Amino acid sequence: MITLRMGRQVHDAVARGYNSGSGIIAEKNRLVAASLVARVPRRDRAVAVADLGVGDGAMLAQLAAAGLPMRATGLDVSRAMLARAAARVPLTTVHAGAEHAARHLPAAAFDLVLAHFILAYVDRAALLAQARTLLAVDGVFSLVTTTGEGGSGFMAWLDEHYRRTRHPLKRIIAAAADRALACSHVPATYADLEADIAAAGLQVQARQTLRVPVSLPDAEAAYRFGFEEGWAANILTVPGLPLGVGEAMARWGVRQGAYPLRFIQVVEMLEIGRALPSADPATDRAGARSAPRGG
Repeated sequence: MITLRMGRQVHDAVARGYNSGSGIIAEKNRLVAASLVARVPRRDRAVAVADLGVGDGAMLAQLAAAGLPMRATGLDVSRAMLARAAARVPLTTVHAGAEHAARHLPAAAFDLVLAHFILAYVDRAALLAQARTLLAVDGVFSLVTTTGEGGSGFMAWLDEHYRRTRHPLKRIIAAAADRALACSHVPATYADLEADIAAAGLQVQARQTLRVPVSLPDAEAAYRFGFEEGWAANILTVPGLPLGVGEAMARWGVRQGAYPLRFIQVVEMLEIGRALPSADPATDRAGARSAPRGG
């Protein structure tokens, strides 16, 4: 399938310059690890962990550094990312997409399932169903995603410099961005995500929210953030377009905007479990909303 093949090529390209050691990803890893180490059920064995978008393995490394004894499995669509993760932490690697995780992993076998920043590429309902299948009865599903709640600054920038212009190449860039946004499964709001979680037979147990001001001073910084760090890499997944051509167009495209570009990145960090059969959904939602929030 062309889209899947191109998607994997894009993620392999992201792996070349991927940075998990600073910025939003590093802060997320630190906060999530500290919370999960306290919450994940301890047994007389290593904790079974499945990371459904393992990337470079930074999240697993953070959990290990925080003192979680674990037996880890990492899935990713990128062989390059899997190689980076395996060089970083001991784990079993699986070359597959998160939406097919249950084809490769045993059901109800994992004390901790991770899915961080993959909803731009993976259908929400499919991901939640996979996580519920893999999760042990008292296990924890750690879901981290951005939402559309802080993106108004970026959308206004895209509108002003790309959508409204008559320049044909800028309009192509706008069309690629709009296609990526339309294919994304990132929720518009937390309420949308919460409703999907409940519909999947899951329940939010704890929630932290990061609101991170992003300021990109120039086109080079915008390219690094959007493509080398992966935040907008799905723009490059265009069927029939060679990756090198897409990268060249993206480099040209970001130079057409005005800088600095400022917006807020809203990140929801959720700890989720199986819903209790007798749970009152209204009470569950109220409890989730009252959980401590960070950021």
